[in-house]
Amino acid sequence: MPTTTTSRVELKIPGRPEFISVARLAVAAVAARMGFDYDDIEDLKVATGEALTNAIQDAQSRGVAAGEDIVVICALCERELVIEVRDKGSGFDPERRRQAVEQDELQEGGLGLLLIEALCDKVEFETKPDSGTLVRMTKRLADS
Repeated sequence: MPTTTTSRVELKIPGRPEFISVARLAVAAVAARMGFDYDDIEDLKVATGEALTNAIQDAQSRGVAAGEDIVVICALCERELVIEVRDKGSGFDPERRRQAVEQDELQEGGLGLLLIEALCDKVEFETKPDSGTLVRMTKRLADS
């Protein structure tokens, strides 16, 4: 998390698809409050939705009971919004995913992370097998 955080909003949602829209709306409200324009807010909503969809699908593929909590954190910084999506899933290997993209071997369902990277200014992954994944997405405010 950035050190220049001025405020922080944290939302814990059940890991079920019907709650993705709740998190997307919360992110949109925070981004609007910060002064992001319509297009950037839509980008943030899509990126957040993709990160949550990945977390929920990972849990389902492991046979985890539906509804395991996922945490969404919005850190409001001076000129940027940092959104974190943290799950307790099995994790993944970001480098292996990048290699699959380079070799055009990405399987269906693997495009969400590419979309997140295209919509945000910076994306970081922290993942460990069987201890969860953190997706940190940063979007900077456009200069006025």
